[in-house]
Amino acid sequence: MGWLAVPISDERLRELIATDEGQYHDLKSLLDGPPGQKGPRDRRDVRDQIAEQVAGFANADGGLAIFGVEDDGSITGHVYPYDAVEQMLAVPSARLIPPQLPGVVRILDGHELLVFEVESAPRAVMVDGNGFPYRIGDTTRQFSEERINAIKDLGIVDSVEARRSRAPLAALDDALIVKARDAAGLADLTIEDYLVRRRLADRGAAGVTLREAAVFLFAREIETIEHPSAGVRVFRVAGNERLTGERHNVQEFPRIEGNLPGVITSARTLLDTLIQKSSKLHDLFFREMPEYPTFVWTEALVNAVAHRDYSVHGRAIEVWLFDDRLEIKSPGAQPATVSMDELQHGRPAHASRNPRIVRVLVELGLMREQGEGIPRMFEEMQVSYLPMPELDADGGWFRVVLRSTPIFQSTDSRWSQSVRELPILVSQKRALVALGDREFANADYCELNSVDRDTAYRELQDLLDRGLVNSSGVGAGTRYRVIREAGPVVASSTLSAIDKLVHRMREAGFITNGDYRDAFGVTRQVALEHLGSWVEQEVLVREGQRRGTRYRSGRRWPPL
Repeated sequence: MGWLAVPISDERLRELIATDEGQYHDLKSLLDGPPGQKGPRDRRDVRDQIAEQVAGFANADGGLAIFGVEDDGSITGHVYPYDAVEQMLAVPSARLIPPQLPGVVRILDGHELLVFEVESAPRAVMVDGNGFPYRIGDTTRQFSEERINAIKDLGIVDSVEARRSRAPLAALDDALIVKARDAAGLADLTIEDYLVRRRLADRGAAGVTLREAAVFLFAREIETIEHPSAGVRVFRVAGNERLTGERHNVQEFPRIEGNLPGVITSARTLLDTLIQKSSKLHDLFFREMPEYPTFVWTEALVNAVAHRDYSVHGRAIEVWLFDDRLEIKSPGAQPATVSMDELQHGRPAHASRNPRIVRVLVELGLMREQGEGIPRMFEEMQVSYLPMPELDADGGWFRVVLRSTPIFQSTDSRWSQSVRELPILVSQKRALVALGDREFANADYCELNSVDRDTAYRELQDLLDRGLVNSSGVGAGTRYRVIREAGPVVASSTLSAIDKLVHRMREAGFITNGDYRDAFGVTRQVALEHLGSWVEQEVLVREGQRRGTRYRSGRRWPPL
């Protein structure tokens, strides 16, 4: 078996490794053990993971799996003999049904990486003896063959983006295509080859025939897009409700039209000027905050453009800005394979109505891969003390509602500031501030944080252990009260977590977001928030960006 040439350039490969772009690739270390004592991982384990990752990408929208990189982005390569590497590279063709292209070896910084560039397969791909993995964001889950094929059929049969277009190749914006092609790491391909590779065109005897997705994405002129309502309409309402007649209170801005990357960019720019700073959130965070987290409203907007039903011609995407909320309405319901219950609870979505459009928008950096954005939208609203996003499908629309009134407002700024600096879960912080002036029960905690009783019990028990609350009663009659007089007390469980970070700092000379998550058992976003707070307090000094971010000790280290 020969080692094939991967089109992606060394520069793009380095960029993917240095950044946290999980929607494009999956990074796996081939070494195991503590720093300075790392040895090769079990060969069978590596082959199993290669099979799972490649099949997962093939069953989704394709991607790039890179083996030989640590979690912090450092390139460590491998120490396997030639025959073991040959077996690993051959896994996609030997263990997957139907067989996929083998991997290749790439050398960066003197280290050999195993690289698997995976195309989206037309039908479900099985790992021999181990089912059908499906890639969602930066995780892999097991789906049934029928479900994966249903997802793929959505993008082939039902979607307008897959239909043949009458527009000629010359109607597309070459510069924008080149930008997308290069961002995908396919700079060696011609424009025509790139469009065919991304299933945006078909090659025939007379040249290439475009699909509608190519026109939506790259049309040079608005007139080329044969869809009367493919843009975005923005409305601002003076008040909380729309009024008519003499009390008419709606201002409509000029319709935003054009190719989809241009529509997204222009709509973002307009909304950024319309979304105000929130005085209520300023009181909670002690700094200027927008009414809605920037990631949340931009993600909702981009999702509306990327996932709308383009078979609906009489409706454009609508954005409504009220005094108390922001509504983004997209024509069409959610895809049949996506559960509304999953969406409403902030879980990853598993399918796109327009996978070709989504793939290109992701590669252009305009959106996250399907499944990644929804959970983070919920996290961002949570850490901003705002109500969870409301998602529903009704009357031929899919609607996202964001509300700007905080779930609670701070009545004691000094207490809020003290609580915010604690290394505990955001849900626990919210309870300490929101429920700090009264006795409360497990059910109150559940309602405040949208968690189940078991989760509430564990988190409340942790607050008891830390000495931040006390309790009275037993069983269902248990009541809690925040201990404010003693101030934020850190219990032994927290000291243990701090000790882990101190040990890691001494061992490696720095800590990472992953180290913090491991120590405290929190999400990536919560860890990012806490580490940022420590940087502001000069406990830590931040170095690097994204996946390469490291935190070295500051003048106030350690924190306790």
